[in-house]
Amino acid sequence: MRKFVEALKTLGEINRLRILKLLQERPAYVCEIASILDLSMATVSSHLSRLKYFGIVKDKREGVKIKYFLIEPEDPETNALVQFLKGVGEEWEIVKRDREKLKKIKLEDICKELKSE
Repeated sequence: MRKFVEALKTLGEINRLRILKLLQERPAYVCEIASILDLSMATVSSHLSRLKYFGIVKDKREGVKIKYFLIEPEDPETNALVQFLKGVGEEWEIVKRDREKLKKIKLEDICKELKSE
């Protein structure tokens, strides 16, 4: 029960929920997510580490960039929570805006831009 409560707290945080909804569209790099959420890459990395701990995302290093993928958690309760969250919020304006930005983003421009900050 304790792990489920922690998963609820983790996914109840707005930026982590936005990340989950983004990754439903497609895998994304930390720099893309940071740009869309208007957060630092360190903050996004911290959020992603928390999601990774619960088996909600996995990562793949590609040179200096890390790409994150949404996965199905092995824990049945966490998986049920993730499946529920995948089904809600499709009409939320923030989710629509985030996904629109994800579609338009040019990886080479955004990652270069964030690197120079």
